[in-house]
Amino acid sequence: MGDDSNKKEWYSKWWVWLIVGLFFLGILNKDKKSPNSTSVKSQSQSSNCIGNRDCINSVRNNFTSTNKTILNESYEGDGRFKITALDPSRGVTFNAFVSTDCNCNITNVNISDID
Repeated sequence: MGDDSNKKEWYSKWWVWLIVGLFFLGILNKDKKSPNSTSVKSQSQSSNCIGNRDCINSVRNNFTSTNKTILNESYEGDGRFKITALDPSRGVTFNAFVSTDCNCNITNVNISDID
């Protein structure tokens, strides 16, 4: 009995927790580096590629999140969409030409009022 009371369980030894802590610290640092390198890679890739008609949802989300009402939309090719929209706050209808990359990120928007 005296022998058992002097023995510590493996999980109560400080060096076990040090190893576990270093292991998890290494995993967390690896995860933090991965998104940065991936985002830089996707940024460089996205500048060399164009979207397609499947990117319409990203374009729609851009307009609806700014409280604009889409009246008409068409795909012009080469990742470019023509959107006719209404700005209810100004009562103005306008055309927007929206360019997308292959990740469906919006890369350019040209707006012109409809006379």
